[in-house]
Amino acid sequence: MERIVGQEFQEIVQPAHSLIWRREMKPCSKCGKEFEALIANCNGVDKPHVTECPECRQKQRDEEIKQRALKELAEAKEEVRESWYDECNIPAMFVDKTFDNFNRKLQSKAFDIMKGYSGRSIVLLSPNVYGVGKTHLVCALANHILSTKETARLRRDSYSVIRCKCPVYFTTETQLLSQIRNTYNRRPEQEGEIEEDIYRQLDRYPLLIIDDIGKVHPRDYSFLQGVYYRIIDWRYVNEEPIILTTNLNYDELETHIGGACADRLHEMAGDNFVKMGGKSYRLGEK
Repeated sequence: MERIVGQEFQEIVQPAHSLIWRREMKPCSKCGKEFEALIANCNGVDKPHVTECPECRQKQRDEEIKQRALKELAEAKEEVRESWYDECNIPAMFVDKTFDNFNRKLQSKAFDIMKGYSGRSIVLLSPNVYGVGKTHLVCALANHILSTKETARLRRDSYSVIRCKCPVYFTTETQLLSQIRNTYNRRPEQEGEIEEDIYRQLDRYPLLIIDDIGKVHPRDYSFLQGVYYRIIDWRYVNEEPIILTTNLNYDELETHIGGACADRLHEMAGDNFVKMGGKSYRLGEK
C-alpha cells in the first residue's frame, strides 16, 4: 500500500511472474539426436533453451579445452627453446656453429662421430695442436640438439602442457673450476651457492660438454681429480653421456683427471676417443 498526497488510498499491485519448468524431447541442432531438454516458461512464453544434446555440448567443451591447450603448447615451445639457448651456456662466438659450416675434409673421423652422435660419451683429443675445430664440433652438436629436441608436449591423460628440460650444457674446465672455487669464499652464515649445488645443476642435463680440459695446471691434483670424479662417476652410474675436449694426449689426460675417472671414461666412450691433428684454423686454413 502506498499513500499518495491529495488522493485516496490506492493499492499498487505488482504483476506476478509465473515461471514453470518442463522437460521435453527435442532434436539436437548438431547431431539431430533427440534429447530431453529442460525448458523454462515465463508467463506463458517459452524462454530460449539449450539446443545441443549433452554429448555434443561435452564435445564442444573438450574441443575448446584442446584448442586452448594447443595454443598454450605452441607458445610454450617457442618460449622453452629460447630459454634453452640462454641456459645452455654456449659462448656467443659459437652459437652459429653447425655441421654445415664445418669443413669435413679436415677432420672427417671427428666430424662423422659428432654428426652421427648416438648418445654415447665422446673424447676429442688434439695433443699439443690447437685450433683444429674441437669446440666448433661440440657446439655444432649442441646447437643441433637445441634446435631439434622436443621442447614441450601435452600430458597424455590431459591437455596440460609439460615443458621439457634443457638437453645439453656447455662449460670449460676453467669456468667450471672457477665457479666451484667461488663457493669456498662464501662464509657459513651467508646465503648462496654451495659446491654441491653446482654438481646437482650439472647432473640435470642429459648431455654435459666440458671443453678445453688441461688448461688448468694445479700444484695439487687432488682437488681437480676430485671434481672430475664427482662429475664423471655420477654420469657413469646413471648412464648419462659426457663429451670432453682436450689438447692433452691420453696419458696426460689420465694424469689430469685421475686413473679412476679415465677408466670409467674409457668404458663410457669406447671407440669414441678421437685424435685430431692438422694445422690451426686460426692460421687461415679452411
